[in-house]
Amino acid sequence: MPARSKRPCRHRGCAAITNDPSGYCDAHRQQHAGDGWRNYQGGKSRHERGYGRPWEIRRARILQRDKYLCQNCRRHGIATKATSVDHIIPKAHGGTDDDSNLESLCWPCHRAKTATERTR
Repeated sequence: MPARSKRPCRHRGCAAITNDPSGYCDAHRQQHAGDGWRNYQGGKSRHERGYGRPWEIRRARILQRDKYLCQNCRRHGIATKATSVDHIIPKAHGGTDDDSNLESLCWPCHRAKTATERTR
């Protein structure tokens, strides 16, 4: 596999060139280390990340509580079947697994919400 091509540092105003996966040069990598998903745990299984059997039980309870309807679509007056359970305040941003912090979402709403969370 060919080596990754070098690109400009993502730090605003920096002209350094890097091939680091983070996109930042050596001078700015540490400064931007906390950007995005601070608690992302790449390479860990779903059980190691806290989504094992207890999560499956909690997920089923939330789907039943929300009557298997997407709560985001429901707020807009549309009835859509929910297929996933999402954290209202993401765990990466300090949210918890409490029932009050969980809601049922359809896949398009879940994907859109997750995409906006990653850009915060």
